[in-house]
Amino acid sequence: MKILFVCTGNTCRSPMAAGLFLSTHPDIVSESAGLLAADGLPASAHAITAAATFGADIAAHRSRRLTSKIADDVDVIVALGDYHAQVLQLTYPHKSVILLGNGIDDPYGEDLEAYQECAMQIFDALKNLKL
Repeated sequence: MKILFVCTGNTCRSPMAAGLFLSTHPDIVSESAGLLAADGLPASAHAITAAATFGADIAAHRSRRLTSKIADDVDVIVALGDYHAQVLQLTYPHKSVILLGNGIDDPYGEDLEAYQECAMQIFDALKNLKL
């Protein structure tokens, strides 16, 4: 099974979600992408630190824009926000799209505390993720 986490820029929420998921489900391939991502950017420093708090190492992450090829190669797409879920369901109606929790707020541009709160929201929501 292969799961894809999707947010906007693929430098905060989705890499944290993929890393946290992988740390608790090492038998499932976990990847991430962004609807509007620029290819090749590292995860933000705060995202790396916050993910590490929960045992996930995302330091090697590089952002990538979601493409049809990426979407077609996964079994399940997990959206990090309502907007993402709506776009993904319209763009890839043949794919299973799940909203993570009630949606995860974007910490982009905020302080480390906001990223740690975001990582906690992701971690908690992943416990209830039904694949």
